Amino acid sequence: MATPDDRSLRARLRLDGVTISPLEIVAATAAVAALLALHRVVLAATSWPLFAAPLAASLAILFTTPGMGAARSWNVIGGQTVSAAVSVGVLLVVGDAYDGMVAAPIALGLALLAMRLLKCLHPPACATVMVICLAPAVAEPLFILFPVLTGSIVVVLFAWVVHVLEARVPERWGGRVTPGHGG
Repeated sequence: MATPDDRSLRARLRLDGVTISPLEIVAATAAVAALLALHRVVLAATSWPLFAAPLAASLAILFTTPGMGAARSWNVIGGQTVSAAVSVGVLLVVGDAYDGMVAAPIALGLALLAMRLLKCLHPPACATVMVICLAPAVAEPLFILFPVLTGSIVVVLFAWVVHVLEARVPERWGGRVTPGHGG
């Protein structure tokens, strides 16, 4: 016999307390499409590698665990941007000797320290460090602004719009249940 949750769009995928609504799945898909469009713009002007992967990880955190500290807007935008800036700085000072084998660990440690000091710890930003250090052609200040900062803002805006919509959408259509307001 079907439960009320099974009959509504709110039927969420549940994995160890992590939930994602149908609306969030659609929004994540649209956000990745927007990131890939942003990537095409970047690729047309540069030879920089695909940067959507670290931001896709940010999307996953924003949509599956929105209450987590790492899902705060400041953590996503600040963490990604600070990590990119640290990585570019390390590459400018250390260089890309041994294919990033020297720069990557230094940049990762410094990025984690900077994120901690600035209270913007965001684990997917560690992937940003690796992308930059292992593809040193992107070690330019412009890369920090476009696509890292711009992409981070796009990701946060998509999540913000979805969470605002979910607060207004009835539960039976895929909205989130407010504690104490049954379902």
